[in-house]
Amino acid sequence: MTSNKKKALAAGGVGIVLAGWLGASIHAGSVAERELRAFAARPSSETGVRVRNLQHSGGLFASKGSFGLEIVDQCGDGPPAALELEYSLAHLILPTSPIRVEWSARPSGEIAAALAEVFGPSLKLEGKGDVSFGGEFRSAMALPELAVDADGSKLTIAPSSGRLAFGKTALAVSWGIERVLARGNGEAFELGRVALDLDLKNRYLGTGTTSLSIDKIATSHGSAEGFRHATEVVEEGDRLHTRVTENLRAAAFGGETVKDLSLEVAIRDVDKQSVETLSRLAGDTCGFQNMTVDEDQSFRKALRTLLVQGFSVGVPKLAGTVGNGSLEGRLTLEARKAASPKGPIALASMFRSTGELIVRGQALAADKKQQALALGFTQEKDGSLKGSFEYVDGILRTNGRVFDGSMVLAGLTNADQAINAFLDGSRLARHAPAPVPRPPRPLREEAEGPEEAAAQVAGAVPPVTPAPAAPAAPAAAAPAPAASTPDCDSTRQCLGHALGAAAREDAGGVFAVAARIDELGKPALGNRAIARKLNTEGLEALKADDPARAAELFRKGLAENPRDVEIAGNLGFALVKAGKAEEAVGVLTAALALDPRRSSTWTPLAEALALAGRKDESQAALWVAYQWSGNREKSLAFYSDRAEKEKAVRPAISELYASVLGWVTDGRRPRLASLMAG
Repeated sequence: MTSNKKKALAAGGVGIVLAGWLGASIHAGSVAERELRAFAARPSSETGVRVRNLQHSGGLFASKGSFGLEIVDQCGDGPPAALELEYSLAHLILPTSPIRVEWSARPSGEIAAALAEVFGPSLKLEGKGDVSFGGEFRSAMALPELAVDADGSKLTIAPSSGRLAFGKTALAVSWGIERVLARGNGEAFELGRVALDLDLKNRYLGTGTTSLSIDKIATSHGSAEGFRHATEVVEEGDRLHTRVTENLRAAAFGGETVKDLSLEVAIRDVDKQSVETLSRLAGDTCGFQNMTVDEDQSFRKALRTLLVQGFSVGVPKLAGTVGNGSLEGRLTLEARKAASPKGPIALASMFRSTGELIVRGQALAADKKQQALALGFTQEKDGSLKGSFEYVDGILRTNGRVFDGSMVLAGLTNADQAINAFLDGSRLARHAPAPVPRPPRPLREEAEGPEEAAAQVAGAVPPVTPAPAAPAAPAAAAPAPAASTPDCDSTRQCLGHALGAAAREDAGGVFAVAARIDELGKPALGNRAIARKLNTEGLEALKADDPARAAELFRKGLAENPRDVEIAGNLGFALVKAGKAEEAVGVLTAALALDPRRSSTWTPLAEALALAGRKDESQAALWVAYQWSGNREKSLAFYSDRAEKEKAVRPAISELYASVLGWVTDGRRPRLASLMAG
């Protein structure tokens, strides 16, 4: 091949490549215009913005244009924030990017007039960037100095700059301001080196990192330095984990100094799909305010799933130097995953919490230190104050001591009732006056499994399980809005008040009696391990139809741990089976001190009273048991079964269940003459 032919072929090849490059560049310009027009045509409900008056002038390798952009707030009733954008595109394809962009944005509409009054008419954000081959838009941005001088007050914001990048789901923004200074009315305020960084991998889920840092904060009253706030959201399978940290290197205000403060907040194991649904609904419905019926159902379903799947909120770290002392602490609040995804919310059984706080040196003033010690929340050791607590399964331990956790449990139970009423109610019902709540009831019975075994063998009361209460029976009066505290100083006296309230169908009075019993105090905890072993042996004796032996074992178990309400209930039940009704009444009455809201104590107490010939009291006691039932449908089925099976064996028990069944279902209240004066 001659030299000329080689040159011609090479030139032809270069020409083909050049033509392809130029053709692709022209095509890139066409694609850019098409994408701009497609974006402008999309509804604002999808994009969150409204594009007006798009003017695009295309060329072979460059184009330019302008358009108006309104940020749509479908929930706001004020004028939308509006911008006027101008742009120029260079779409000659280069190795670094197919398209380069220069742009500027000015406020327009009503917001422009308002900003012009403050900063003047020259306010303009400018940027220069490109579009990557993957479709990601990247741009540097800058604002000029902004200054305000009015009515003796001055505000100066130094020139600032940053970067912006966004793709299909990602969004990254960084912005820095060297100095912000405000003076007026005898005060001064200065921020030095303010930096904002946002790097979201998925802006819809919020996964990624954000941070705000300020090197210097100075006011007329003090100063601080080294402030940083950071957030990280991580996606792990079907869960989201969030970590928020706050740090402050030093601060001095009002004569108080702090150094190296650090606070970390962690939210873990949040159901991702629920967050996605709730985020979408919040945006579509103005913060859940304007929902359709279908949206309302989706909202309640997502919220329920979020709760039953469990999560934890905590402060893994709190540390710093305060004055001449220091402090450190931690806190964890956990809602464990529910046993059933379809059951009601039961924070009373799902919730547990631990925490600790240590204060060293003179971080606290002497009077505040003495106050903390007097309240019993802390202990002093080697000049330091230490406070710790743990709440698990209704038991509260503070500084190693065991306290009655019934107040916490009652609060959680009331919260459960409110949450379930909200989630189960119709959309309109949420805006109706709130119904009077049912009595707080334990949604978890301690050591429920062994007691259930006894129930299966010997016909004990079905254990309370986390289930929504059935609608109130016709004869069960609604609880009174407020009930006076009963005048009783022992469980025996309080039992009389409770039975008298039941005879009057005064549920509020029953609840007040329970609250009064809570105030009477409880015995100290004993040896739980030995007590549980004896309880298991007692249940085995019940299975072998030896109630006398079972009662002996339960009695020993209760002596080992007088706080075990299940063993107390099992002892009363075994005594009933052994024909010792009066002794069973005494044992079960005492057991009320351990938990006055336990249906599994009130029901065998009712049987014991019936067998002791105290008919009116037995029916009133079973009515109380029904009020505390966690599953009323199951309780009614149990009453019906017992009424039928005991007809030939123990007619008094059969009559008890038949009578109360008619009372709570058909409104046929017995006279209970001996109790009506109570």
